[in-house]
Amino acid sequence: MPAKRQKKTLIRHHVKHWLVPHKHNDHRPHLIRTHGLAVLALLVLGVHASAYALTSAPTPLTTGSVLGYATNITPIDLFNLTNQERTSRGLPAFTLNAKLNNAAYLKGQNMFAENYWAHVSPSGKQPWYWFTQAGYAYSYAGENLAKDFATSAGTVAGWMASPGHQANILNAHYTEVGFSVQDGTLVGGQTTLVVAHYALPATPSTPAPAAAATPKPAVKSNIAATPTPVATATRTPELSPSPSPTATPTDSPVPPDISGTVEPAPPPQNYGLFKPLSIGETLGWSTKVTIGLLFLLFIIYVWTHLTVWRKGLARWRSTHYRLYASGQVSGLAIAITMLATSGFGKVG
Repeated sequence: MPAKRQKKTLIRHHVKHWLVPHKHNDHRPHLIRTHGLAVLALLVLGVHASAYALTSAPTPLTTGSVLGYATNITPIDLFNLTNQERTSRGLPAFTLNAKLNNAAYLKGQNMFAENYWAHVSPSGKQPWYWFTQAGYAYSYAGENLAKDFATSAGTVAGWMASPGHQANILNAHYTEVGFSVQDGTLVGGQTTLVVAHYALPATPSTPAPAAAATPKPAVKSNIAATPTPVATATRTPELSPSPSPTATPTDSPVPPDISGTVEPAPPPQNYGLFKPLSIGETLGWSTKVTIGLLFLLFIIYVWTHLTVWRKGLARWRSTHYRLYASGQVSGLAIAITMLATSGFGKVG
């Protein structure tokens, strides 16, 4: 027998013994035996260790701001993915702004401090308050929130799946953006909180809204229909009738008139498995590999138990074996489902 053919035969032999239940392996593939499960566990650990090593090192922002990082969500990834959504529709890309990064960071810190999940804080602070606290003078401004997502791609996909949040990302008025990603305890649970601030900076011809402005601006809340997340806040401040030169904002600017009304925001909704978000968009590569390995294990267990049942082997007549087989299959199905839905979070 030629060496090449002999090698292929040997490979098929090993694959069959490891993956296929048949009489020569006592209808117990090697992958579901102790040594096979140990190899699978080491492989999963290695995959996740590699993913952690590749993503845990913080990537500095181009503006020099350093914010908090989650394992699979980073501000620079959010920035790049957001710009992909804009440029694919013929809109100009955003510029990353250090002051907007700081405004988003301050908003996230306040949400953790006051323990709320909404655009307006319990103490009455509206989103625009944080723009001015960061020293950013704007003509137009908007805010998107998200939590409980596993990846940057999942977060942006969640916003794009909601008309109100998508409107902020694709708003032609906005030219600059800032992001914050922070871990903490919010409303009784550990979460990764993402804040995005969009804006058009004020210019001498379009100054930031001043406290002396006669008409008070109204705040528009965009509320997505399906799913129903927390309303996306969008504000178009009214400008002074006769613009005058505006001083460059300092680190402690005089806050503009931010009075107005905000529609009550509904409670955030989970994106479930059957909502319009795909696993490919919401999960990291390490989670996808883990799901693939668990699914392979699931198929082999089902195949093995069906073979034992169909052939009427002695061990199938044992109640203990049947209960053990049911527990294996059910446990794997639950684990796969939980991993597959782990990337679906909440947007606001």
